[in-house]
Amino acid sequence: MIELPEAATIAGQVDADLTGKTVAAVERGNSPHKFAFCTGSPDEYAAMLVGKSISGAEGLGNHVVVAVERDLALVLGGGGERILFHAGDKTLPKKRHLLLRFSDGTYLTVSVQGWGAVQCVPREDLATRTFVGPGRVSPLDEAFSPAYWEGLFAGLEPGDPRAVKFLLISKPGVWGLGNGYLQDILFYGGLHPRRRAVDLTPDERRALYDATVRVLREATALGGRDSERDLYDRPGGYQKVLDSTTLGEPCPRCGGVIEKFAFLGGACYVCPACQPL
Repeated sequence: MIELPEAATIAGQVDADLTGKTVAAVERGNSPHKFAFCTGSPDEYAAMLVGKSISGAEGLGNHVVVAVERDLALVLGGGGERILFHAGDKTLPKKRHLLLRFSDGTYLTVSVQGWGAVQCVPREDLATRTFVGPGRVSPLDEAFSPAYWEGLFAGLEPGDPRAVKFLLISKPGVWGLGNGYLQDILFYGGLHPRRRAVDLTPDERRALYDATVRVLREATALGGRDSERDLYDRPGGYQKVLDSTTLGEPCPRCGGVIEKFAFLGGACYVCPACQPL
């Protein structure tokens, strides 16, 4: 699943290596998939994109936004996708939901696994899209400060039932954070996913802030998780502390046994000693 570090990594690679390439042909959706979220017909994509050039890219939360000249943007990511560059046609995936062939004979493909965006939109409309998140701040930016962090907790009333997991990845949410990095963040913060966010002490909130910044910035510097792939089909360098491979293994901090349970639509991995409920 593409989260903030993966989106930032792939966007940086597109910006550095694909800027200036001209689209010679477009294929959208050679394998039907109801959770590949598009914005028009295949013919409309071709009409909009052929003959235009890539002019940059940026990561916005867990999306990769590719600028196409001054008027269009390709919105990719937001879920389980492979966004890959190909020097020729021998490595093209058989199933893909977007293919751009550039005039120099290279390719960009997007293959949705699960769900994800494959959208072509006017750049002027980006600000109205929920993934852009007006007013949201990336944990990679200096503006993601302790004061901003406290603002995420400001709307909690006494008795608010929202768990800390819900607060971090749903509402209000940390921009670009999903269940993949959440496990390590909560581990380093010493918090159980079911803890009510309203019950956290100031010290616990600060520990959670420090863990969030640490994990997401470190993972971005390492090109994302080792279970995900970059633009060139290379794994990232970030190795998760807690995931399915550590279930039943000793906790790296206290030696206790790592446990798993389902919560809010995803698996959670915890050390019950280090992250007491």
